[in-house]
Amino acid sequence: MTDKQPSKPYLNRAPDWVGGYIKWLAEDVAPIRRVTYSLKDLAQRGLVDREKASVFTGDTLLDDFAWRLLWADTDREPDSESIARIVQEAEGILVFVHGWDGSGEIWEDLPALALKANPRLIALVPDVNGFGGSPFSDDQPPVDKCDPPAVMAALQQWLDLLGVRQQDTARPVRPLTFIGHSMGGATLFFLDETQWRDGEVGRIACAPALLMNDRQRQQFYRALGASIQLTRLTDLLDRITENILAPRLIEALAGGSSPRVQEEHRRVFKTTPEGVIAQTFAAMGLLEITFDRRQWDNFLVFLAHKDLLVGMEPALDLLADIGFDPAQIRVAMGDHYFFSIGKQAELHTRNRDLLLKEILAMHVKLRDSHGL
Repeated sequence: MTDKQPSKPYLNRAPDWVGGYIKWLAEDVAPIRRVTYSLKDLAQRGLVDREKASVFTGDTLLDDFAWRLLWADTDREPDSESIARIVQEAEGILVFVHGWDGSGEIWEDLPALALKANPRLIALVPDVNGFGGSPFSDDQPPVDKCDPPAVMAALQQWLDLLGVRQQDTARPVRPLTFIGHSMGGATLFFLDETQWRDGEVGRIACAPALLMNDRQRQQFYRALGASIQLTRLTDLLDRITENILAPRLIEALAGGSSPRVQEEHRRVFKTTPEGVIAQTFAAMGLLEITFDRRQWDNFLVFLAHKDLLVGMEPALDLLADIGFDPAQIRVAMGDHYFFSIGKQAELHTRNRDLLLKEILAMHVKLRDSHGL
């Protein structure tokens, strides 16, 4: 049911920032196009509210915030006009959230495939707290700016700054679906639902690194963060991190993923300050939250049976403890990157197809709940 058209645009006008992209790229999946934005650049050019951008960077301690916007370029309009139109009229928004030591690039073709299947969607693919094009202003940020609740707060503030959500209650709700992986998946559990209208938001967490009841892994990540901090003391220890520790971490994190994803993790590890990497690891091990709720509407979780970073048994125990229904859980046959086409190409292709199907189904569920 993707043939419905909105009766009128969701936004009265396109935000000023849509034409202020700094990079354009044709995706491998036609006819999808991608443009990239920098919040700092947009603020300097007056294409976003400078005061709100300053509040955002002050609250998050980020020096910049980068994201990609993908859309199906099915008209013959100039790009800026095409983007402006689809941002106004798109029947839904997909937001893809990467995890530790990654960037929006780790999603590869998945956002484009979703838009090819439903060209009336747009995808926003940010780089989040400290990684890729969203560096912290300090090489040693506080742990509480690196953890999943902080990432979720930053995402919600960023979306409000962009002005893509429908605030006019006289107009229909425009559904928005978050898709998060690893630490990005854990981030989705901390969405502040009081900021959203009923049926506005859906969530799909892939291999969420939510480790509150996995003491063994918590201790490991705390120790790992401390070890990386120590390696900053001398050039020798720094080389040990780069040449020995980093390859082993990336193999554990992304060993079953595509060469492209593994290379992106190596690039991000090399270009990210060690203090940021260490603090983010520590944040994974230090997070202690008690959820005071038993209902998780429009929320799916994917786990993988050979995931070395997110243990299936403790993850299932946690989901049961906080009130997830079995119908909200999917188990993929694969590792932490079960949706990336790497070593087990045939198996991971089926996983990716299943994830894609659920992403599209979540949007349709939200859309149809409002009779759109």
